[in-house]
Amino acid sequence: MIGRATPRRFAINVASGFGSLSLSLILGLWYTPFMIRRLGAPVYGLIPLASSITNYLSIVTGAIGSTVARFIVADLARGDADNANRHFNTFLAVGAAIAAGLFAVSSAFGFTLVPVVLKIPPGYERATEYLFIAVAGTFLLSTITNIFASSIWVSNRFEIQGLIEGSTSILRVGLIIVFFEIWRPALWQVAIAIAGAGVFGLVAMMLASRKLAPALRLRPSDFDRSKVAELRYTSSWLVVCTVGNVLFLNMDLLLANVLLGPKASGYYAPLIQWLVLLRTLAGVVAGVLGPPLIVFFARHETDSLLRLSRQAAKFLGLLMALPIGLLCGFGRAVLQTWLGRSLPDIVSYAPLVWLLLLPLCLEAAQMHLGSVIIAANRLRTPGLFYLGSGLPYVLGALWLTRHYQLGLYGIAVAGAVVSLARSVFNSSYATRVIERKGNAFIGMMTRGAAAALAISGAALIASHWLVPGSWIRLGLFAAPLGGLYLWVAYSFLLNEEDRTRVKDILFLRGAAETEAAPATSASR
Repeated sequence: MIGRATPRRFAINVASGFGSLSLSLILGLWYTPFMIRRLGAPVYGLIPLASSITNYLSIVTGAIGSTVARFIVADLARGDADNANRHFNTFLAVGAAIAAGLFAVSSAFGFTLVPVVLKIPPGYERATEYLFIAVAGTFLLSTITNIFASSIWVSNRFEIQGLIEGSTSILRVGLIIVFFEIWRPALWQVAIAIAGAGVFGLVAMMLASRKLAPALRLRPSDFDRSKVAELRYTSSWLVVCTVGNVLFLNMDLLLANVLLGPKASGYYAPLIQWLVLLRTLAGVVAGVLGPPLIVFFARHETDSLLRLSRQAAKFLGLLMALPIGLLCGFGRAVLQTWLGRSLPDIVSYAPLVWLLLLPLCLEAAQMHLGSVIIAANRLRTPGLFYLGSGLPYVLGALWLTRHYQLGLYGIAVAGAVVSLARSVFNSSYATRVIERKGNAFIGMMTRGAAAALAISGAALIASHWLVPGSWIRLGLFAAPLGGLYLWVAYSFLLNEEDRTRVKDILFLRGAAETEAAPATSASR
C-alpha cells in the first residue's frame, strides 16, 4: 500500500528533514573549523573536492535510484504489487552490478589520474588517492542504499530516512574525532571514517526496508529481464539529465582547484557548504512531495496535481527566502563569527554569498516539479537542456576566470546565470507535461525571490550595528527580522486556502491529500 499523504504526515516528514539538516548544520559549524585547524585549509579542501568529483558517478547511480522510486510508487498506486516486486528485484540486481563496475573504474582513476589532474599539497599524494577511493566506494554503496530507500517513498515515512542519515553523519564525525585523538590527524583516517559510515547507512536502510515495505520482497526469482529495457529507457535519459546536473552542481570546486589552486578551493569550500545545505533543505520538502505527485499522475488526477504543485512552488519559494536573505545580509558577520579565527581574510569573500544563494530562491521553488517530469517519463527534452546548460556553465566560468581575471567571482557569476535559466525552463516544461499553457509556476516562484531580496536588504542595513564574533548576537539581530517576515508572508503573501493549509500542517490536522491504494487484483 501507498502511505497516506496527510498534512500530519507531511509535517512529520518535513520536521524530520529539518531536524536532520539542523544536525548537519550544527556538525558543519563545528566540523569545518575543526578540520581546518587540524589539517590546514589546502588539505581540508581535498575532502569536499573528493566528494564533488566522485559525484560524477551519480550520472548512473542517481538515474537508477530515481527510476526505482518512479516505477515502484506508480505500480503500488495502481495496486500492482507483483509488478512492483519485479521492478524492485530487477533494479537491485542491475544497480549492484553497475556499482561494482564503477568502483573498479573509480579505483583505477584514484591511483592513476588524481595525482596528475589535481593540484595536491606536497606529501599528501598517496593519502589523497586513498581518500578518493574511500569516497567513491561509499558513494557507490549509496546506489544500493537508494534502491532499498524506495520503501521510504512507498510508506511515506521520510522521518526514518532522516534518522538514518543523521546517525550516519554522527558516526562519521565521531570516528574522525576518535582517530584524530588516537593518531596524528591525517587524510587516511578521514577515508576510513567515511567508508565505515557508508556501510552503516546501507545496513540500516536494508533493515528499514523490511519493516516499512513488507510487500517488497528480496527474491531473486522476481528478477525480470524484460524490466531491464524499462530501466534502460528511463535511466538513459535520466543519465543525460544527471550529466548536465553534475556539470552544473559539482564543477565549482574542481574549477577552483584547477584554475586557482588548492588555497582558493579551500576558501570556496566553506561558502559552498551553505549552498549545499540550503539546496538539500529545499530537496527535503521537494522529496516529501514526490510520492503524492507521482500518485496523482498515475491516477490521472491532473487538477489535484496542478493545485498541489502550484501551492508547493509558492511555499518553497517563500520558505527558502528567509535563510537565504538572512545569510546574504549578515554574510560578513556570519563568516567572521564562523571562520574568523581559522581564516581571517575569508570575510572579504562575503559578496560571493549573494551570487551563490539568491538564484536558489527560484531553483528551490520548482525543485519538486522534477517528480512530475519523472512520473510522466518525459525526460528527453529536459535531459538535452540540462546537458546543454552544463557545458555553457563550465565554459562561462573558464572565460570569466581566465579572460576577466574574476577569480572565484567568475565561477559564481556563471553558476548564477545558468541556475536562473534552468529554473525558468523546468517550470515551463512541467507546465507542458501537466497539459497547461504558458508557465503555471513562474508567478509563484518570483514571490520567493522578491522576498529574499527584501530580507537581504534589511539584514544588510541591520548588520551595520552588529558586532561579529558571537552567535548569540547574530541570533538576536536575525530573530526580529525573521519573525517580522513570517508575519508579513502569512498575512499578505498567502491566500485563505494557503493559510488553511499552513494551519493544517502546523497543528497536524486535515484530511488526506492522497489515499492509500490497496494492492488488489480489482484495482489493476
